[in-house]
Amino acid sequence: MLTQQLSLVDYDPADGPACVRAGERLVRACSRVLAVRDGSPFTARDATAHLVASARGLGRSVDVLRPAGTGRRTP
Repeated sequence: MLTQQLSLVDYDPADGPACVRAGERLVRACSRVLAVRDGSPFTARDATAHLVASARGLGRSVDVLRPAGTGRRTP
């Protein structure tokens, strides 16, 4: 059952590094990652770019969806 495969990740959403660590734990536990991102670079508030790179570095399949009107941005 799917409910047997679920687990909660305990972290403080006000703690940026804790959010990144929680995301990294999730990425390590996945075989495939679906990311929705606007192309912005990694910041303390937006770790999506970092997590996509981490997933790819671990050899995970990564699908990136970009909302209409967004694209790659440079810092």
